[in-house]
Amino acid sequence: MLFSLIFALVLVAPLTGCGSNKGKDTDIGKPYPLEKIDVKTKFKRHWSRGVGSGQGKFYNRLTLGLGSGDIYAASNNGIAARYNASGKKIWSKKLKVTLTGGIGVGDGLALVATADGIVIALKAEDGSEVWRTDVQGEVLAAPQVAKGYVLVQTHDGRLMGLAAASGEELWVYTSDLPLLTLRGTATPVIEGNIAYTGFASGKIIAINIENGSLLWDKSVAIAKGQAEIDRVVDVDGSPLVSSTSVYAASFNGNLYAFTKRSGQAKWRFETSSYRGLAEGFGNIYLVNEQGRIYALDAASGDQRWEQSALLNRRLSAPIVFSGFVLVADYDGYIHVLSQVDGSIVGRARIDGSGVRVPMLVAENQLYVYSNNGKLATYSLKNIR
Repeated sequence: MLFSLIFALVLVAPLTGCGSNKGKDTDIGKPYPLEKIDVKTKFKRHWSRGVGSGQGKFYNRLTLGLGSGDIYAASNNGIAARYNASGKKIWSKKLKVTLTGGIGVGDGLALVATADGIVIALKAEDGSEVWRTDVQGEVLAAPQVAKGYVLVQTHDGRLMGLAAASGEELWVYTSDLPLLTLRGTATPVIEGNIAYTGFASGKIIAINIENGSLLWDKSVAIAKGQAEIDRVVDVDGSPLVSSTSVYAASFNGNLYAFTKRSGQAKWRFETSSYRGLAEGFGNIYLVNEQGRIYALDAASGDQRWEQSALLNRRLSAPIVFSGFVLVADYDGYIHVLSQVDGSIVGRARIDGSGVRVPMLVAENQLYVYSNNGKLATYSLKNIR
């Protein structure tokens, strides 16, 4: 019964926009039609490649990886591949498994994971397999690696530290798992020997990657309400880590800014989001569950602007590129917003399958990975 409840919710919650706290609309679920915009910038596509079946038929979020200037991608039907900045395929491997987590890159490895809890480490150089480890839990986020340690977050609330050389389990941190949860987990962010990540319990933690010791944990949201869906408080988007602060948002909760050293709360903005965040122009950029885009002052949390023209279009996490804020939607459009006032000043369509995972920026190029497996790269040019 527990599994069926979780399964039912995770397929619906990211799509319907229920349980919102801020800016609730009466036509929830109906995508806003695209309005005519004052175009001030245009996209130039440099190349595109097909990578297997892409995200597959379930709500997978297989993300892109970056290493040595090259881009890595994985597909639900077991393809893992590496391309250089010009689109040349360096290698491609068919792993004969169903992938749900990937692709993490670092320490000479490219890491993917399966719904059955198998973490697979490939050599970043040629794609040959190094090791496989069974972590005995569904993995929905890309394993991360740094300083000889691999971090794997499972859907049942565990964060595990593995040896990068062998895949041997070194430590485990466990968070309480609520009755209902979204389909997804945060991807740990590693800085130095500390990792920051969030859980379905509504908490964010800072943890030592060498031994799994907890440095601090803080609540981003506290479950409230009578209905179980109103008590869902997942921190599914990866934390944003700056030089002094850690920012994290939760479903049915808040966006918090914490001090990086101690986890002390600096400010709070009430919202509901399951996506990651972006930073630029002194702002923190957030997309809430309904598709409202906010710019908040990074130091104070004060709202600078809000853009609501893309409501219910199932937007991706925001990203800053070429001086603009970009989001992608369920219909495959990429939208370009001014960092100054949030006005939409550009738009392009990668394909009709939509874009669910965060876009990636490297070497002045924007990498976009569509739901059906199209990997494409763009640049932006101001036209006036």
